[in-house]
Amino acid sequence: MADYPFSIRLRVMLIVAFAVPGILASGYLLTRYYLQSEIQEVSYQQLNIVGESLKTMIVEMMKSGADDQALEAAYAHVAEKQPAVLSLRVLHGHAVNRQFGVHKNELAETDLERRGLESRNPLMEEQSSDGGQQTAFIYPLFAEQVCLSCHQAKIGESLGIVSLRLDSSGVHEKIEDEKTELLLLSLLETLLLLLLLLWTLNRLVFYPLVRLGEGANTMASGDLGSDIEGEARTELGVVVQSFNHMAAKIRSLLGDQEKVIEEQTLELTHLMETSQHIGSEQPLPEVLSQFSITLTDVLKVTTCRILMLDDNDTLDMTVEHPIRAISEQSPPSGNRDSCPHLWEVIRLNDYIHIHSDDPVSEAERALLRLDQAESALCMPIANKGRVFGVVVLSEFRSHERDPIDMRKIQLCRALVSQMGVAIEMAKLYERLVEQMMETVLAMAESVEKKSPWTAGHSRRVTGYAVLLAEALGWSGERLEELRIAGLLHDLGKIAVPGSILNKQGRLSEEEYNIIKRHPEDGAQILSKIRMLHPHVPIIRYHHEWFNGNGYPAGLRGDEIPIGARIMAVADAFDAMTADRPYRKGLVAEQAIMRLEEAAGTQFDPELVKVFKGCHCQL
Repeated sequence: MADYPFSIRLRVMLIVAFAVPGILASGYLLTRYYLQSEIQEVSYQQLNIVGESLKTMIVEMMKSGADDQALEAAYAHVAEKQPAVLSLRVLHGHAVNRQFGVHKNELAETDLERRGLESRNPLMEEQSSDGGQQTAFIYPLFAEQVCLSCHQAKIGESLGIVSLRLDSSGVHEKIEDEKTELLLLSLLETLLLLLLLLWTLNRLVFYPLVRLGEGANTMASGDLGSDIEGEARTELGVVVQSFNHMAAKIRSLLGDQEKVIEEQTLELTHLMETSQHIGSEQPLPEVLSQFSITLTDVLKVTTCRILMLDDNDTLDMTVEHPIRAISEQSPPSGNRDSCPHLWEVIRLNDYIHIHSDDPVSEAERALLRLDQAESALCMPIANKGRVFGVVVLSEFRSHERDPIDMRKIQLCRALVSQMGVAIEMAKLYERLVEQMMETVLAMAESVEKKSPWTAGHSRRVTGYAVLLAEALGWSGERLEELRIAGLLHDLGKIAVPGSILNKQGRLSEEEYNIIKRHPEDGAQILSKIRMLHPHVPIIRYHHEWFNGNGYPAGLRGDEIPIGARIMAVADAFDAMTADRPYRKGLVAEQAIMRLEEAAGTQFDPELVKVFKGCHCQL
């Protein structure tokens, strides 16, 4: 393992190197402080004993009738026998001064003595001088019963003080020697403790950490099959075991990784597919149907219903997609009174999760399929605060087997939010198509108004073309394209002068060439509108002939789009059966005979044959 300038080992050692001496130094200082305090306390107690002994001596001498000279001699004798005693004085208190008067030799000389005359407790003070350390001690004397025989005082009244001054240099030298010994002992203890602690850390922590780091690097390189060795009896051993368990879990997770990635890829694919519906030109029912399939497949619920709001504030089931065959039912419509939970979803614009044992009305139970389902998730379909309806995901399986959990709810929210945008776009597209068609149909009607005898021609042609296409099996979007093309097939005649359209006689060659331009003119007008591009080929080629002699491109046979071939049959049939100012229209049977005569030349023979089979519906 590489050595780093600021590795954990170095940091720990530095911390220990600073912390241990600091702790021991603080202990040393505290020991010194308490040692000195204890010495002072012992000294104070010893001096109190001395003071009490002196007081007893003075009382006994006074009881025996000793005078002041005898007392002074006793004081001098005590000072002589005790080399440490520098001076011993007895000062009179207030009671004695009042009785005998103040004597100048008995006045207080120091501040300590003055304070001692006023104190009820013994006083002690350390003093420094050129001769060394000294201790001044004041011991107060109070009147007792035995004292009243000589002194005019009250019990407990101050009679004076004993002032004792001692040489404490030897004691202080001994204390300093002990402090020096304590310091040396503390330093030795610090060194030994530091060495022991560092050895313990290195043996029990750093070596196992190195092994753990090497094992982690091995796993990081991709070798997850090797476990790290470690003693389970220590804390680091527990860490190593946890690390090994984690590696085993990673191996297990890697085993499931492909499955997880596959599921997430599928979800992402469905999200992308869902987003493709936004702005698509699919009709709204198809968009809703595709969404219900996607929600059922992705969320793996039993069935998905989409309930849309109508203009009367009623929820109606629009589409339903079950993941498997289930019993069908015709659910009722839902309103505010019968479906309070669904209306709460609409009001709050937020989901609710309802279980089969929750109190739900019969109408709402039917809409949510809770008569069979175990639970139902209701998610609002909304965009920019506007709610279009509610998605109902019903789960027939028990909660324990496949619950509707928060992950499914969040995924459903993401899909349904795109659904709201897609519905909004689909509605906008429908309105746009409506407006566009109204505009284009108005143009087509303006063409018919230019020639009164062609009024209703486009609608009749559309009806015949749709009838023929349905006979061919057409439906849905393909049939709708043909219907729109039929209504617009003569749009190009808007550029043809009314004098030509309303001429009762035979057209001149120049006039006929103008008429022949109307398929191309109509196609060019509609090609400017992208939504009408699918209809352009039908309109452009509906005057082509099956044998190639038509216009404008001279296409033949299957080169002509099937829609244009259908339109050619329908257009010719209406032209023959409609009245003109210059002739009476043919009956249907005669017109069909004419179509049969032109089959293979002007018209597709197969289409003429099918159209003939439809003549009973004309």
